[in-house]
Amino acid sequence: MACTGIEYCKLAFVDTKDTAAAVIGELERRLSDVSLDRPISLHINGCPNSCARIQTADIGLKGQLQKNPDGTEEFAFQVHLGGGLASVHREDAGLGRTVRGLKVTSVDMPEYVERVTRSYLAGREGDETFAAWAHRADEEALR
Repeated sequence: MACTGIEYCKLAFVDTKDTAAAVIGELERRLSDVSLDRPISLHINGCPNSCARIQTADIGLKGQLQKNPDGTEEFAFQVHLGGGLASVHREDAGLGRTVRGLKVTSVDMPEYVERVTRSYLAGREGDETFAAWAHRADEEALR
């Protein structure tokens, strides 16, 4: 899911629709060897208003500006992991965990989502959901 982004919203910092489409295409290629027994939701938001409801996604990405070491700014995404709505897995209902200090650029997003998905598959216990794993996992597994 992606909000309308910079193309249609004056509040957005980033292009969400094109970014989401490109990331999904790349992830389908990168994760073609993986069989997920349940989907992992990815929500991309262009600003802090959260029209794409990043806090309730398995992987939520909030667009913002990031200051580089040389003082220039670039668009990046703050990472939230493990959100969920009340459903079959009621224990997963709640807001996602913010990965403190982690920001991912559009270019690095496919690599990051692939890495965290593979960490989940390697580290989950039994049929544990992504949300349950994300709240239990060590901070390094989420980076």
